[in-house]
Amino acid sequence: MPQAILAAAAAFVGAALVKRYPPAHVITGGLLTTATGFGLTVFLAPASPPLLVATMLGLVSLGAGLALALSNDIIMSSVRPERAGQAAATSETAYEVGTTLGTAVLGGLLVSWYTRVSSTGADGLGLPADLLDRASSTLAEALIAAGEVGGGTGSLLLAAAKEAFTEAATVTGIAGAGVMVVAAIWALVTLRGVSANLDLAEEHERQVH
Repeated sequence: MPQAILAAAAAFVGAALVKRYPPAHVITGGLLTTATGFGLTVFLAPASPPLLVATMLGLVSLGAGLALALSNDIIMSSVRPERAGQAAATSETAYEVGTTLGTAVLGGLLVSWYTRVSSTGADGLGLPADLLDRASSTLAEALIAAGEVGGGTGSLLLAAAKEAFTEAATVTGIAGAGVMVVAAIWALVTLRGVSANLDLAEEHERQVH
């Protein structure tokens, strides 16, 4: 819920910013803000304070909300009124595809990295193979497995799982930051000269006639 509120607030901030700055700069700033949120994962540790995680998520939400709201405005203002439905559908489809693809790729990277690192870190504990497989599947399963094992071995298993998850989250965050930086550069170049308040459909009509 807090992330949704921040994203919604960012839309209002974006509307105010485009009155003073070009949309390309505002969208680029939003994407770089999101990249900063992802990049803060380099400071993650198993005992990181909740404030760090909240800051990361907050920056990602603010930046994404800023970029998405203005991008949608540009899309809608680039077509004639009778084609507004098609433009809205295209914008929504692009959003859904991007969200799904991003979640699948970054989520897959997180899980695969965690599985590889956690299984390697727990190899020397002498635990049954099926229990190791469970512990290396997700952090939640590792917590359950550590509780079942108990004692010092359980503590070592849990510590290895936390370290593996932290490393996986950091790698995933760096990858996400890289994608956002590339997107920011792309937006800055391709949206140069575009105005959020310019009715491009009318401009097209003037050129045709």
